[in-house]
Amino acid sequence: MALSFYWHLSTDAPADRGRGEWAEGERPWTPKQDVASRRLQINHYDYLTQVARAAELTGFDGIVVPDDPQGEEPWIVTGALLRETRRVGIVTTVAPGSASGVYQGKMAASVQRFSKDRQSWLIENGEGRGAGDVLAAGERAVRTGELLTLLEGIWSDGPFDLEGRHFVVEKGGLAGLVKDRRRPPVWLRLSDGPDADLLAHADVLLIDTDEPLGSLSDLVRLLRQDYPSLRIAAHLPLLARAEAQDVAVELGRRDLSPSALVGTFDDVAAKLGELAGAGLDIAVLSAPDQIQEVHIAGEQVIGRVRASAALTA
Repeated sequence: MALSFYWHLSTDAPADRGRGEWAEGERPWTPKQDVASRRLQINHYDYLTQVARAAELTGFDGIVVPDDPQGEEPWIVTGALLRETRRVGIVTTVAPGSASGVYQGKMAASVQRFSKDRQSWLIENGEGRGAGDVLAAGERAVRTGELLTLLEGIWSDGPFDLEGRHFVVEKGGLAGLVKDRRRPPVWLRLSDGPDADLLAHADVLLIDTDEPLGSLSDLVRLLRQDYPSLRIAAHLPLLARAEAQDVAVELGRRDLSPSALVGTFDDVAAKLGELAGAGLDIAVLSAPDQIQEVHIAGEQVIGRVRASAALTA
């Protein structure tokens, strides 16, 4: 299967722009204009929409919407971006403790109907007290397993019953709401250490650690052997430029993780080809200055990877 490309969307305020909600003059980029004209300026919603449209335009397969502590709410962003796009999939970060399981399932049913099945779920297991989640860490995996069991059970005509420690359903079933609709594929994070029971619900296993790029290929090969039925994804920060000297200049401005893809367009495309050869299915790319970097990745990197794969097919 060819390598798929997703963009990891940062939903907090870009450093050079803010959210477009401050009063006039509080941000250096704000024009000195009358109040009425400010309604014509873009806000953070417009900025995220631009990123999503750029990703779709330049060939990305999907967008991952994280639950940034200072960012926008993932379900709200998902609904907005699905309305503004036509093709890309949206991976929504879902916190199992944020609502009842049936309610989250019904929201997913609506999203899938309105978007022609473009939503997936990325499970966020580590909400913690900062997010108002008082459940002990060791119990969160149990709750996640119950939520995913519940989602599978109610995605039917019913009746479905579940008597769990965290979720209870009696004679449930979404029936006509999910007729001919795909249940959202489930992404789990490798860093959460999902056990076999949780992995039984998963479709994608996401590597989001700071593994050095050289070791990442070995890790992907190992996961491919251990979990042949799962798709393997990796979050890869990106720095790609046309010339090596431009890469060197940018390196002086960024603090990159060991797993970052760094180099010229050809270098980065070659590294992605190696990861695909090791068994990677999905590359989740990220970078600051998102609109610019989405265009660079889509126009200069993704095309090279796909052209190379077509030649060797």
